[in-house]
Amino acid sequence: MNQEKTNKRKIERIEKRRDQIAKEAMTLFRKNGYHATTMRQICKIAHVNQGSFYNYFKGKKDVLVYIYRKMMLEGREINRAFQVEGVPSLNKVEQFLKSLLSNAWNRDKQVIQLLYRETISLDKRMRKEVLQIESDFINWVAEHLQKGLRVSSINRKLEMIANLSVFMSSFIPLRGWNLHHVEQTEILDFVVGVLMKELRDLQIPNGSMRKKK
Repeated sequence: MNQEKTNKRKIERIEKRRDQIAKEAMTLFRKNGYHATTMRQICKIAHVNQGSFYNYFKGKKDVLVYIYRKMMLEGREINRAFQVEGVPSLNKVEQFLKSLLSNAWNRDKQVIQLLYRETISLDKRMRKEVLQIESDFINWVAEHLQKGLRVSSINRKLEMIANLSVFMSSFIPLRGWNLHHVEQTEILDFVVGVLMKELRDLQIPNGSMRKKK
């Protein structure tokens, strides 16, 4: 038992150190750009020597992928907003979507800007890893929408709505400058309203999926 506790504490320390290094690296990426940031700069600001750095990451690209994965995993914290007492409903689906988007627009804005700009520079293996992380997140969104609508399966339309919902998470970070004169709450209500219009069409009273003609 003591060995298990020791191993758990060790894992927690490593994860905490990885978080710290990634956070400091993100500061440099935003300030100087991903390509202009060197490993030496990351190690200096994170107070870790280059030899020890490789105990936590394989390289600079691995830090970028870690930041993306962490953002997606932390995004799932909004699951708490969806798990409210009572039967899933359209109101809860709307609450879920608003939490999903506002979370990204407010907390992850700069991370999203960086990732959309720099992911293209990753090699084929790491791009595939990033795409898999995003696919897992989209599937998670689709499952929550299915639960809220109380439908029997995830059909093509629900899959597309889940993809669009995740894509819209980048709307304010990437396009918000063009709507700077509009309150973010108004944009949020509009975007969620468009998504809900399509989702309502998937729900019927008995809770089963409407058949395609």
